[in-house]
Amino acid sequence: MSRILYFDCFTGIAGDMTCAALLSLSGAERELRRALKGLPLSGYALKVERASSCGIAGVRVDVNVSGKKAHARHLPEIVELLRNSSLPASARDRAMHAFDLLGEAEAQVHGTTKDKVHFHEVGAVDAIVDIASGCFLFDLLGNPRAFSSALPGGSGEAWSEHGKIPVPGPATLALTTGAKWRFGDGEGELVTPTGAALLRAFDVSFEKPPEMTVLRVGTGLGHKEFANRPNCLRVIEGEATGAGPGRDRVLQVEANIDDMNPQRFELLMARAFEAGALDVAILPATMKKGRPGWLLRILCPEENLEIVSAAVFSLSTSIGLRYHACDRLTLTRKVVSVDTVYGSVRVKEVELPGGARRGAAEYDDVKKIVKAGKGAFEDVARAAEEAWRNRR
Repeated sequence: MSRILYFDCFTGIAGDMTCAALLSLSGAERELRRALKGLPLSGYALKVERASSCGIAGVRVDVNVSGKKAHARHLPEIVELLRNSSLPASARDRAMHAFDLLGEAEAQVHGTTKDKVHFHEVGAVDAIVDIASGCFLFDLLGNPRAFSSALPGGSGEAWSEHGKIPVPGPATLALTTGAKWRFGDGEGELVTPTGAALLRAFDVSFEKPPEMTVLRVGTGLGHKEFANRPNCLRVIEGEATGAGPGRDRVLQVEANIDDMNPQRFELLMARAFEAGALDVAILPATMKKGRPGWLLRILCPEENLEIVSAAVFSLSTSIGLRYHACDRLTLTRKVVSVDTVYGSVRVKEVELPGGARRGAAEYDDVKKIVKAGKGAFEDVARAAEEAWRNRR
């Protein structure tokens, strides 16, 4: 059976709440403290306590920072800090990925490059500890398939290093493209950039999770108190009950194009994926009047139709789209990191209907190693897949 985590973001999600919920679920405080000793950071103390919020019991986590205020950091400094840690490879890579996502979001908001972004709030010691802890605990739970509820949008304004910002914050929205939101639900900022980055790093789906048997529940508490609701994040661990492939329904969106420079398809595909497309294909076709052209075919969740279609209309010459619903069968999958002589490589693992598993090295990771001149493509991919088989 497939292990599943469901993030019930009743009052939102933040880095400390994620760490607290996963600690509540796993009971792995001793293991976490041991792992954090390998993080080259000092001047902080991790406080873990049992508490309650509006009558709901759970775990609350606080990173108490001593001494002077932490300085703002750039992305390369944070990545180097994590790279030099002794965290498990999968947790270390996931934490670096989370900060890379944060860097891309901040760069998009401020109109710069991610390496030039100054991390203020998310560059502080407590944010680094929160993200490293969340990634370690997620890895400890076996890198399960992750799903999330819709996110409460909150209301009003929040303060940042740059002054007042709208809620949800611009970087948070940039990080959650494709997520489901309940805008206007709740008071203040309920989803933080670190919480959003962890959801992305966990590769959560905002689709309906499969039927599952609930095994245990962890509850993480935030520090703010509300008059009419508990400030809590629940993480529910379960096992999928159905045998064989999962079923879901998506939209197939198509357009015939015969008057566009094909060089533009690269940007169109990238924008469609950013808008929440699940797959994009471009097929050669013969159009009316015998013209050579292209069939653009996109798969996307129904709730992403508007932003996906906006991407197509803004970047192509198409003046119309057609779409219809499709039922899908999908195999259970997850991504794990393995260590090879060439470095760390992610491997996509899928579970076949009979329970057997197969793994394939992630193309982007292999390409990065090959471009660095460290090995041939076939050798790197083979080493990663052998390491995955040995790990199992």
